[in-house]
Amino acid sequence: MVRAIFIISNSFHIEPYAKYLAVHLLDKYMSCLFWELISSCSEVTESTMRQLYDKMSCQMKLVLASCLQIASKVDLYKTGLGISQIQDLLQSIDPERDYSKSSISSCELRILKSLDFRLPLCLPIHAVEIFLAFAELSSKHLIRDTCINLLDIAYLRHEEVFRQLHLMARGCEYDKSKRVCRDFLALEASAPFIGAAVVVCSNFFFHLKRKVVESLATRLASLIEMSPIDINIMANVLFTYAVDEEDFKRLQQRQL
Repeated sequence: MVRAIFIISNSFHIEPYAKYLAVHLLDKYMSCLFWELISSCSEVTESTMRQLYDKMSCQMKLVLASCLQIASKVDLYKTGLGISQIQDLLQSIDPERDYSKSSISSCELRILKSLDFRLPLCLPIHAVEIFLAFAELSSKHLIRDTCINLLDIAYLRHEEVFRQLHLMARGCEYDKSKRVCRDFLALEASAPFIGAAVVVCSNFFFHLKRKVVESLATRLASLIEMSPIDINIMANVLFTYAVDEEDFKRLQQRQL
């Protein structure tokens, strides 16, 4: 679903902030919906879980489009995606169903009510902007563009990135069901941590001196009271994925 949001965002020229906000809205709403549905079940069986999956899947496209609509309005109220645009989008991705304007408006309101009309105040992109200014790098457009590319990778490969991070930082597989691994759940949801790792990683492409990058990691770690070692490891994991052939080509194209 993250990849779908990114593809649609590019088609509609949606700004990065709205794109990332849509991902967070979708994740939060689907989590709320899951717990709402499962709490109404008398018992949880394999059959029950299949039914829950079907109920959630049948509304996924409408919810995804509505999350993009909400996010685009928050970013640019006057030029956010309108209902007609959402209808056209849904028609293109789900031609077998007819989505009325009232169903789209109802879904948008349902999402906002489910979230108690609370939107995240700090996303990783906000942390990136703050840290670039802190490091006096905000005027360097190539670094900022690189950060956006790295953020895309952090979202698209979230599970892979954090599994690799846990393996390298803790020396064992990342099993969220185990108590010893649960401290990493906070890192997964930490916008400052992800933002710091992205900014440090972006410098790998422009500063070859190890001390320069390590100094930046230490300064940012002190600012957010987190481990500079974890930030450095996360930055290295992101770098590894960034130089994968497909991702690296996209990175180069954005910088040309």
